[in-house]
Amino acid sequence: MSSDNPRSAPQAADVGALLKSDTYKQNVEFWERAWGMVKTAYTQLPDLPYIASIPDGLRKASASRVLDLGCGSGWLSIYLARAGFLVAGIDVAPHAIELAKSWAEKEGLDIQFDCGDIGDLPYPPGSFDAIVANSIFEHLTYDLAAATLSQLKTVLSPGGIFFGCFDKVGGGPGEYYALTDGTHVYTDKGRRGMMLRYFTDEELNTLFSGWSVTSIHTTDSGSRIIWARA
Repeated sequence: MSSDNPRSAPQAADVGALLKSDTYKQNVEFWERAWGMVKTAYTQLPDLPYIASIPDGLRKASASRVLDLGCGSGWLSIYLARAGFLVAGIDVAPHAIELAKSWAEKEGLDIQFDCGDIGDLPYPPGSFDAIVANSIFEHLTYDLAAATLSQLKTVLSPGGIFFGCFDKVGGGPGEYYALTDGTHVYTDKGRRGMMLRYFTDEELNTLFSGWSVTSIHTTDSGSRIIWARA
């Protein structure tokens, strides 16, 4: 993928300000509230046509250590651990992480689940051979997405592989306002604080301009599946 879009990743100070902004804090609070109402982990795998291709893609890339971004209650982490990968999952919602740990323990799977923000990853350089991000970036602003992808290149080993699903999302029901980059911030009771944005193909080109994109595929639903090497 190539791009002549001049937009670039924000500087570290700008990212820090974004993470401390009221808008982003309200987004985090939304996820904490949403997961706080969930009593058990979602143990049924979603009916997504590309899921079975993820382990195959990781194996082709000779990946062993995998980070699951925004892991929630752990279904993708569990799926990959069952397939023999060494998995760590990270999510901003503490209760989601507790649910994931409980599920992994019941299955006897050794998975490292961490409560943390993907905008400020707590891992040293070269910690992982692969990173998976399934329908996660839609809940970040453009600048936070750019900063996160920059961090991912650091925590990946040289030539490490990235898998991402960027969903086709719209406004949907509910009330929201738009940030200057087009990100929607919901204000209705059910989704108050949740951020949601659609990444155009041009924006994806720019975000991955520093990566070696090995494949990009658009699903029937309009989601973009991206495989890229750091």
